[in-house]
Amino acid sequence: MIRYVGLMCAIGSVSFDLLSYYRQIAKTLHTKKSAQVSSTAYMMKLGHYLCSVIALCIFANWAGFAMEMFAFTACIICFYLVIRHKPKGWSLF
Repeated sequence: MIRYVGLMCAIGSVSFDLLSYYRQIAKTLHTKKSAQVSSTAYMMKLGHYLCSVIALCIFANWAGFAMEMFAFTACIICFYLVIRHKPKGWSLF
């Protein structure tokens, strides 16, 4: 059963990663400005890293776990900075 949860987290991780790229590309094509950063893309990235961390923990891949935890932490910091510099009146949801 636990391996099934790990497999679902791995699939979720890949799905979140693909959705984050899709979201950023869609926003760039819509605004015609590559300077725009999609906060939803960062939320998808956070979902990707969270699912990856859980799957790597279940499958006891500690080297991959450490790498993903570092990336997860960096993504949280970047997401915070993106939110902090959004225009006034902007809301996440």
